[in-house]
Amino acid sequence: MKKILIIGPSWVGDMVMSQSLYRQLKIQSPNSQIDVLAPAWCKPLLTRMPEIHQAIDMPLSHGEFKLTQRYQIGKQLRSKQYDHAYVLPNSAKSSLIPFFAGIPIRTGWKGESRYGLLNDIRLNKKSFTYMVERYVALAHLKGICWIHQALVV
Repeated sequence: MKKILIIGPSWVGDMVMSQSLYRQLKIQSPNSQIDVLAPAWCKPLLTRMPEIHQAIDMPLSHGEFKLTQRYQIGKQLRSKQYDHAYVLPNSAKSSLIPFFAGIPIRTGWKGESRYGLLNDIRLNKKSFTYMVERYVALAHLKGICWIHQALVV
């Protein structure tokens, strides 16, 4: 079973759109376990998404850096032995926890000098007009051009 950690967005609209990524990941790997690290207010929303195994409360507020706390959260998550992390926010600080957790594959769009923190950086985010397309594109292999027939949000 593939274990996936998603670093979720901090905004309700973006969180709703992120479900399209979770659906695509489940299509590609039906037995995968998807956990989402997100603000506590997201939990009621995430528990209604059948693709999500666990909603993990992010104790830091949007915009807080707090490097030591991010290290501690990553260290706690290390025991879950995730195989892959998808980092949806563009900030460098959002990439720290999966890095500290030792997750071997860390995927996300280029942004805020995240080189080294992410090891599967996607460069062509502007090729996708809509945020939901950008989220779903992360599920596909780097360099693979995909065309959606219809995205379900």
